[in-house]
Amino acid sequence: MNSEMPGKLASVGAGVVVFVVLVASYIIARTPEDVLGGALVDQPEDATSGARVEYTLKDGSTAGAVGSDLARLGVIRSASQFELLVSLMGVQDKLSAGDYTLTRNSPVLRVVGELSVRESVAVLRVTFPEGIRFEEMAVIAEKAGFGTQAEFLAAVAAAQLPPDLARSLPAGKSLQGYLFPDTYILPAGAPMAALVALMIETFDQRFTPELRARAEAEGLNTHQAVTLAAIVEREAVIESERPLIARVFYNRIEEGDRLGADPTTQFVAALDPASVQKHGWWKKGLTIDDLESQNPYNTRQVVGLPPGPITNPGLASLQAVANPDDSDLYYFVADATKNDGSHAFARTLAEHEANIARVGE
Repeated sequence: MNSEMPGKLASVGAGVVVFVVLVASYIIARTPEDVLGGALVDQPEDATSGARVEYTLKDGSTAGAVGSDLARLGVIRSASQFELLVSLMGVQDKLSAGDYTLTRNSPVLRVVGELSVRESVAVLRVTFPEGIRFEEMAVIAEKAGFGTQAEFLAAVAAAQLPPDLARSLPAGKSLQGYLFPDTYILPAGAPMAALVALMIETFDQRFTPELRARAEAEGLNTHQAVTLAAIVEREAVIESERPLIARVFYNRIEEGDRLGADPTTQFVAALDPASVQKHGWWKKGLTIDDLESQNPYNTRQVVGLPPGPITNPGLASLQAVANPDDSDLYYFVADATKNDGSHAFARTLAEHEANIARVGE
């Protein structure tokens, strides 16, 4: 948010493809932890997470029966996911009979690994940082050896959100914001569509129904929450400030005010290929023309939220939007004296102007 803040005004993704990706991602030498260091996607924790469960896999048991047993015991969440996964992995006839000590709320990939054995193959690993556009992700995916940037962008354009996420997505909107930034491991040669599908599936799992419900209690549907989280992601540097920044924007939305977030103006500037070539995707030296551009994404000019996310937020920003600070904060300015990414917050314009004089550029 710029220091001169305005004053108050009057499923490629679903189904089989996702499981193919999960299969490809579960490449082990001896155990799941050998490659993944644990779960590829962590399950939400609850009071029973980590509890140990004794289970006897009887000789001749079908994958469907084993999956049902494990779901009933709370080891996994979905029996059908387990059954489909072992089928796609070709281990439905290789589940080893015997007595096992399993853990409640385990990722299904880990459980399959504990009950069967597979061979290791060559893998590719890619890490996407928080707060970058999918166009930037395409560059990273290409460098990691997954294919070309064009293939990544085509996969994003063809991908679909799971029904619960898609419900609030306006027609014709891209999936900017819904590709979860994380580390992904797939076998060498895996298609870009598989990588993109896994990123979307991971987003769906990490931005849980509980978090979405909390954001809805604050007045935002899922798409609006992701949109706000993307702005928080680009504004925040200090972890503890994310809920504060989210609250500032909530208060401005409630007042029918402009958010005044410069990252949205940077997003608009990047719509011009010439600007991207010269300044990159996030132009630092915004001009008067940039700030005054009449574009629905430019929150320096328009009231409320832009039409969609400007980047792909991480879990911390999604959590901040679901659990914003409880205050009447209305302004913030980067602390140029500390120069550590922190901000000075204020409730009134007079306090804000004093902060600008004290720590602003």
